[in-house]
Amino acid sequence: MILAALGLAAYFLLPAWAAPPASNYDSLRLYTEALFEVSHKYVWPKEEEDLIYGSLRGMMNSLDPDSSFLTAKEYQDYLLGPPRPSAEAGVDLIVKDGLLTAASVIDGGAAARAGLKPGDHIIKINGQMVRNLTTQEATRRSQGAPNTAVKLQVIRNGEVKPLDLTITLEPLGLSTVTTGYLDNAVAYIRIRYFNNETPGELDSALNNIKQHKPPVKGIILDLRNNARGSMEEAVRSASLFLGNQQILTAKGRSTKTEQSFTGKDRDLIFKTLPPMVVLVDQGTARAAEIIAAALRDQGRATLLGVKTLGLCGLTKAFPLEDGSALMMTVAQCYSPKGDKIPGKGLEPEVPGQKPQAGTEPEKAPAQVKSPEQDPWVQQAKDVLTSGKPKPAPQTGPAS
Repeated sequence: MILAALGLAAYFLLPAWAAPPASNYDSLRLYTEALFEVSHKYVWPKEEEDLIYGSLRGMMNSLDPDSSFLTAKEYQDYLLGPPRPSAEAGVDLIVKDGLLTAASVIDGGAAARAGLKPGDHIIKINGQMVRNLTTQEATRRSQGAPNTAVKLQVIRNGEVKPLDLTITLEPLGLSTVTTGYLDNAVAYIRIRYFNNETPGELDSALNNIKQHKPPVKGIILDLRNNARGSMEEAVRSASLFLGNQQILTAKGRSTKTEQSFTGKDRDLIFKTLPPMVVLVDQGTARAAEIIAAALRDQGRATLLGVKTLGLCGLTKAFPLEDGSALMMTVAQCYSPKGDKIPGKGLEPEVPGQKPQAGTEPEKAPAQVKSPEQDPWVQQAKDVLTSGKPKPAPQTGPAS
């Protein structure tokens, strides 16, 4: 009980100006009582550090998918910066309703080919239960050397029994952005996921579209099944469409922490942006949600699909005395018009068409052979060619 005793003493010896409300003392007494009972009466002896770290993991997991507890080693690894894994499963994980869940499964990645789908709940990794596992820990277990086999057991809505899947880790590949043309008139841009190279790849793609002959009549930006990416990557990417326009606002508990993020005129590609439709779904989150909200609110695009995940925030590390740390969301994303994104998501103006009775259910982007076979892409093309989205307003000079 050494750690608990020291923590309790430090808690009560706080200066008056830093003392917490009286109700928090009762909560701390409850915690120390529970810690005492477990440490003395649980069927197997447990190290006190394991118990405390486990409770901290549980506490941080209860906040939101981006908050977590880091051990001293994990925090040191975090300070060194996230190295690009040599191979991975190609899945973005969150804790949803207490279950480790695939928020998105990257197009063409190992997990997609193994049959993992967005919304699948993972209950075992390599035969071990994942109860109380943080998303960061689970992500590390889905990374490793190329050709490493990772066995998952998942629960899928509509399936009676758990499914066993084996994923062979592999590099994701360098390209995050792909482009194509529909009937040589509408440009199609697919962003599989976001990383530091995505803004540069998107810059090249948009410049190529700008030079296309004949000029395109519209652009479809596909952000479905994309739950990866930082706020910085989102702002840099959105700046290519918006120039010197507001992209998002980050608001914390205090109004003093509010930050506004704006693009740069020099990044703007199109002086007049062609009509745009942005495809979104329940796997659209983080960087993709920021861009979709900014394009919608600035009058540059129409959203088509289904409601997005609603996961977008600014996280910060708070080191603790023993070298461990808390990764905690300190601010939430708001669209340029002030709409809160976390927990609410974005509701598209145009609902994605549902499959007709007797036909196969709609497939995720990773399973569609080409945009021409994707019903939502064809629906977006119809929206563009029908003239429903209005061209974006005139902006400043572009390169």
